[in-house]
Amino acid sequence: MLYLAYLVISTLVLAKSADIVVENAEKLSRYLGMGQVAAGIVFLAVITSLPELSVAITSGVAGEGAISAGTVFGSNIANILLVLGMCAFLYGIKMKGSKAGEIALILLLTTVISAYIIFSGGVQGGTIGFPAGAALLLLFAAYVFHVLKSKKPPANGIGNHKVDREKALRSFLIFVAGIIVVFISSGFVVENAILTAESFGLAQSLIGATIIAVGTSLPELSTTLQAVKKKRYGLAMGNAIGSNMTNLTLVLGSTAVLTEIHVRLPVFVAALLFAVVANALILYYEAARKDLGRYSGLLFLAMYAAFLLLMLELQAGEITV
Repeated sequence: MLYLAYLVISTLVLAKSADIVVENAEKLSRYLGMGQVAAGIVFLAVITSLPELSVAITSGVAGEGAISAGTVFGSNIANILLVLGMCAFLYGIKMKGSKAGEIALILLLTTVISAYIIFSGGVQGGTIGFPAGAALLLLFAAYVFHVLKSKKPPANGIGNHKVDREKALRSFLIFVAGIIVVFISSGFVVENAILTAESFGLAQSLIGATIIAVGTSLPELSTTLQAVKKKRYGLAMGNAIGSNMTNLTLVLGSTAVLTEIHVRLPVFVAALLFAVVANALILYYEAARKDLGRYSGLLFLAMYAAFLLLMLELQAGEITV
């Protein structure tokens, strides 16, 4: 229980420090005159994925790649079903003109590619190694290039309020300090996640896909809720979906480059199945409905609850990954 308490505390510190980074990164983007597409979909998405990236690096160095992989897919499921579900249930999300359909399509394709990489080893699972990791990093670079060359910004993006040099300098210092705290706290998260898994006999991928995934998704949840509340729907969708794209390419790719990720089924089957279904739902609502209302949000939240219950059921069956 002590390890679990440390895990919860360190995850909360990680989420809060990442939230501070996001706030000051947004001010810096205005000072630098970055386009709304670059700032909303790439810049903010990458920044809100810092917890996942830091967990990936520290777990990769420690040779615990399964935690990173579980965190990636668990966070992606949380970003759509929990984050967007909560926002839709509380406020509703208008998706028209947010360009989420294009990004969601890319996200769905990368999910399928990731599933192929993981399951290519057969029924016993597979390995994500250096070649696959390098390919995912190249895919991330191509994704960033594609978004940066876009001429039209997402609707309802970051405001155009000016930031003077003094405020920008202060934001930069806080930004750097926040990143340092993010990486330090992520080390405590990984360490206590491993100790908790050993103490309770839990699968490391389960810890990554649930507790750490929710904790590292708190920056996306807080920033997306604020964006939706202010009716900046393009920024909200770009942040959530862009974070997922970053997780699948930059985060998973960085881990695979540092260390081989060995995964075994069927826990990842369930996680990937929910990830693909969540992405397909976003594509459907973007193409056919153009909005996410209260009932849609409730559906997303119910699906996330079902995901957590399934993970617990698989763990209860003494499945070790």
